Amino acid sequence: MWLDRRYNDPFRSGMAVYNICIARSCQPPDCDHPDCGSCGNACCALEFLFPLGPDTAFKTLVTDLQNGGADSLYTYVGSSDLRPYNLTSGAMYMIQAIHTTLVMRYNDTLDFVVVSTSSSPPLFSVVRIFSVSQIQGALCDAGQNYKNIVGFIKGLGVEYVQRTVFGCAITFG
Repeated sequence: MWLDRRYNDPFRSGMAVYNICIARSCQPPDCDHPDCGSCGNACCALEFLFPLGPDTAFKTLVTDLQNGGADSLYTYVGSSDLRPYNLTSGAMYMIQAIHTTLVMRYNDTLDFVVVSTSSSPPLFSVVRIFSVSQIQGALCDAGQNYKNIVGFIKGLGVEYVQRTVFGCAITFG
């Protein structure tokens, strides 16, 4: 018996669904840094230098997350005060949040660490933010993890300098 593989091939069907979902997953602006599996799943890690002390930066981040962020799709999960541990890395606070994408309603996890600069008192802080797609098998994210981070930071209305740490379409030569 002859079987027409064009319609019964699970790989082809899965790729069609994958391509449709990817095309609809990230809504511009800020979808111009797609990642395809840098962390095994799609991810993005960025670092921001803020003209705020770490305590002020932490409070600003937490308050905005608790209010849902600029697009009202962020959910504050929790935070940790690392100051009692006197970490040599300068890490003072950790924060976790979830972002739900606009169209497909995917959830992505964001982890933040607020680091003190060496000045005393610290007049600046560095905030490292990592976003990873929660859906298993999200090989390419159409730029959504980058957008999760940058969209949130832009919504704060605070000046910053940005640096890519990992993922977000970094290519290795």
